[in-house]
Amino acid sequence: MTGPVQPLAGRRVLVTRTREQAEGLVDRLHADGAVVTVVPLITTMPIAAPDAIVRIAAVVADAPAPRWVAFTSATSVRLVIGAAGAAALSGMLVAAVGPATAAALEAHGVLADLVAGDHDAAGLAAALQQRGLDGATVWFPVAEGTRGGFVEVVSAAGASVTVQHIYRSVMPASAPERVRAALDAGVDAITLTSGSTVRNLVRAAGARGLPAGVAIVCIGAQTADEARSAGLDVRAIAKVASVEGLVAALTESLTPQPLR
Repeated sequence: MTGPVQPLAGRRVLVTRTREQAEGLVDRLHADGAVVTVVPLITTMPIAAPDAIVRIAAVVADAPAPRWVAFTSATSVRLVIGAAGAAALSGMLVAAVGPATAAALEAHGVLADLVAGDHDAAGLAAALQQRGLDGATVWFPVAEGTRGGFVEVVSAAGASVTVQHIYRSVMPASAPERVRAALDAGVDAITLTSGSTVRNLVRAAGARGLPAGVAIVCIGAQTADEARSAGLDVRAIAKVASVEGLVAALTESLTPQPLR
């Protein structure tokens, strides 16, 4: 009797999210035979007081329709609903950047009215633009330093945008030492899920950089663009910004090509 097929058997993968955030990814990689090292490269630091979030939610709820709140991460969902409650969103249309963010909303009893097909800030802006935004109010509770041109696109479509920076992504103090230890032990691939993980990986690796041949696998095009700009060797991009999409991209990048 043969065992289950393990396309990543023996492959060593560095996952750069927290174990809680990456739980499904780690489980899938283990099931496919990979040896996984988890080194979180970002941790969340809230920077908006809960009463400030409540205040903006109330202002947006009183604005003329259509009223949108746009979420680009599960962290934003957690902080907004934790401060203001799910009921604060009841008078708004809710947009989510992708399935994971939509699932975080649903866990709090909120169904997204729009889930972007391209799972980054630019894709979310384009999806909102297609819905028509002339005269709309858009609340954008987001991480400090978020890129992607969301505000420019949505504003150009005729919306009034309220950007609220509610958290900051910082690198844990232990990350550089842990990344270097993982690289010294040997790594075939590294998964990156945001611009913050890209920047912090480069900082953590330091002047010596990454060993030759390490495959960088990104969850989306925006992350891949940042990785390439940082000089990293992007081998694959997930077609869908999900655990399944990331595993598929990783498997494709590490599986030897068939003989011709």
